[in-house]
Amino acid sequence: MINRRSFTAALAGAAALPLGTHAQAPFPSQPVRAIVSNAPGTGTDITARAITKLLAAKWNVPVFVENKAGAGGALGTDFVAKTTPDGYNILFTTGGHYSFPALYEKLAFDAQADFTPVAQFAQAPIVMFVPADSPFKTVQDVIEASKKAPNSVSYSSPGAGTSSHLAAVMLTTQAGIRMLHVPYKSASQAALEVASGMAQVGFNGTGAVLPLVHAGKVRILAVSSIRRSASLPQVPTMDESGLKGYDFVTAILALVRSGTPAGVVDTIGAAMTEAAASDEFKKLCLAQGLDVAIQGPAELRVSAPKEFAKAKRLVELAGVKAPR
Repeated sequence: MINRRSFTAALAGAAALPLGTHAQAPFPSQPVRAIVSNAPGTGTDITARAITKLLAAKWNVPVFVENKAGAGGALGTDFVAKTTPDGYNILFTTGGHYSFPALYEKLAFDAQADFTPVAQFAQAPIVMFVPADSPFKTVQDVIEASKKAPNSVSYSSPGAGTSSHLAAVMLTTQAGIRMLHVPYKSASQAALEVASGMAQVGFNGTGAVLPLVHAGKVRILAVSSIRRSASLPQVPTMDESGLKGYDFVTAILALVRSGTPAGVVDTIGAAMTEAAASDEFKKLCLAQGLDVAIQGPAELRVSAPKEFAKAKRLVELAGVKAPR
């Protein structure tokens, strides 16, 4: 039986606790929302849905996926930046996140300061491809043609400042050539323009290109990763094609609002890296032309600042700024 004195003492003890301590429940104790900054059907969306399915099974709580695409991923990123830092709103995005500070003059969020990286689970190499009947058989063929006649070779990308564009800029800078950039509004449109012969070369993610490869419309000359892609083992790398040390991939990763408790960040990160290591997820990535590339919170704290710096250099070389 609780007497008046013990009841008063209990109240005093509760009041002495830090604010919110007594109200905190183990994470997750309610539904979790996954905000995907890219459109449905993209590599980010497909992998996010696979990861969240595995998280829901592990946590025994619903994990809902919402696509908030637009402004090169900035729309969904801005949404999460305005949420409570408690881990219940997780941003799924790409390595394009690292370009935001250099690409946009003004944003409502700080891509570096306002977010804490949670996990990276896959990476997408950019592929350099040409129409099926193109005279270009190798990367060196394109480089030689561009050296003979600067800006005579056109290439498509999903837009100025996108990862595909920056991969092309990295190539032209390293090779010392000039090519004519033709940006489009979407990855699929940029890829189709190459298939139709409207652009001579394309730089794009595997998701938009592989269906055209399977249809015999385009040929891939090289992948941008330093090692051959597990899903395209027959395709040489840029490094193997004469651009020594060339290495460019765009990560698929998850972030939460800065200020999210460290324990929650670690819980989400551990669950995601476990999911990414599953055979189910590996098979999905292989089918989508993606490579499993796992990093947890501790690894991302080291690698993320380097990625922001690298993206800044490439955006400056590209000489682009996204519209406000």
